[in-house]
Amino acid sequence: MKKLVALFLLFICFSNPSYAQDFRDLSFDELYKKAAEENNPEAQFYLGVRYLYGISVTKDAQKAIEWYEKAAAQGIVYAMTNIANLYYKGEEVEQDYTKAFEWFQKAAEKDDEAQFSLGYMYEKGQGVEQNITKALEWYQKASENGNVNAQYSLGDMYFDGKVVEQDYSLAKIWLEKAAEQNDPYAQWNLGVIYFNGYDVKKDTKKAKELFKKACENGIKHEFCEQK
Repeated sequence: MKKLVALFLLFICFSNPSYAQDFRDLSFDELYKKAAEENNPEAQFYLGVRYLYGISVTKDAQKAIEWYEKAAAQGIVYAMTNIANLYYKGEEVEQDYTKAFEWFQKAAEKDDEAQFSLGYMYEKGQGVEQNITKALEWYQKASENGNVNAQYSLGDMYFDGKVVEQDYSLAKIWLEKAAEQNDPYAQWNLGVIYFNGYDVKKDTKKAKELFKKACENGIKHEFCEQK
């Protein structure tokens, strides 16, 4: 079963919970002072958040990016991914896959979601020339860092066999890891592997258990309607 991965959701990322509340509770003027006069990178990040969502200030995505860029220049990874997400989605600013790719690259050293995003963009040829080898490399890196979307994507590529040589053994390895994190599509495809005995001993009981878990986690299929 193929899923359309819900990618690059635009969200408020908090770079460190220990001081997140402190910055969220500041007035706009206090936050601006810390960001502009004290050059505090966390304050710059949260100022970007406020401009993006119009919190105690007029909503302005371009100003959000300007402050995110200042925070990113001082190493705030979530600022990098937020900029990348803005350019990728193209809802608040003009869509630009090339810029999105560049910002995911900046964040990828420290962020598994950025690593996964690079893999996806290489796979689809978004903002960069399509390169399945590099897509696999980034999916692998993100998967090893525990990213469930990358684990599923890697498993699905080997399961599907359309862009890489089909390999049910490798598919099983990565689908199992994603299934352990309750990814319903991974659970379903793993069930298919056991139901059909693809490079494993056929096990319909285990397959149905996996199908049931997938249904409980949101898969829509006629099997889920059975009593």
